[in-house]
Amino acid sequence: MKNYYDMLSVARTAPADEIKKAFRREIARYHPDKVQHLGSEFQEMASGIAADLTEAYRILMDPELRARYDEDLSAGVAAGTVAGPSPSPSRQAPPSPPPETPVDPVPPPTKRQPSAAGIDIVRKASLSRLRDAIGEVLGGAEPLAIPGFDIAVTSNPKRGLFKKTEDRVRLLAKFVAEVDAEAVASVWPSAARAQADDATLCVLLVGPTLAPARDLASAVSEQRRKGRSTGPVLVPVDVRDWDALFPPETPAPVRTVLQRLKEQRR
Repeated sequence: MKNYYDMLSVARTAPADEIKKAFRREIARYHPDKVQHLGSEFQEMASGIAADLTEAYRILMDPELRARYDEDLSAGVAAGTVAGPSPSPSRQAPPSPPPETPVDPVPPPTKRQPSAAGIDIVRKASLSRLRDAIGEVLGGAEPLAIPGFDIAVTSNPKRGLFKKTEDRVRLLAKFVAEVDAEAVASVWPSAARAQADDATLCVLLVGPTLAPARDLASAVSEQRRKGRSTGPVLVPVDVRDWDALFPPETPAPVRTVLQRLKEQRR
């Protein structure tokens, strides 16, 4: 069952005025003007969140519906079974948030600089799609718990009768707001500690904005110089279209994962 109080970041004892303010604050983050630059899949996700917030406002602003909802929430009723009764003809539904005290206007973010809310939507959707693609290509991969990364797995390649068995790959992925030299420097130490003797370590640094390829190459070279080792294979990825900057040594399964995602965008 969806917890409307958590959704609005208010306590269960919050008065109506506090709920109204919380609704205005949260719904503004997912306004169409804030996510129009993110692409259709992210816009649909934002639309779904906005619909849930609107339903939360409808239920919690009506004393009778809120009382029933609180009872069901305490009882742990299964999700989807409580929507609250429709208001009777003699009673009007709670009003929409009044137009006065409008949300302060915020200039629409540019394509290269998504808003904080937009970044959160992109992160959730991108990592979900990446996990699915990894599951399809690296079926049976062993999940790992490596601090500092959103995804971590080690492949278990099948032995072939007539062809050479592929090398094992330890694949790590980290979402960042911008893939740049700072992000490379931030992720490199954690990646270096995650290397394994029996697998090629590959790091996907993914985000909606990529620095120039020359700057990223310089950042990787600098980290290798500091560590006095080759370090991981680091692949910068633009999640808007899944274009990637592949180093020559990128393992074939990793290329296949990103190619799968790129094809799905077409």
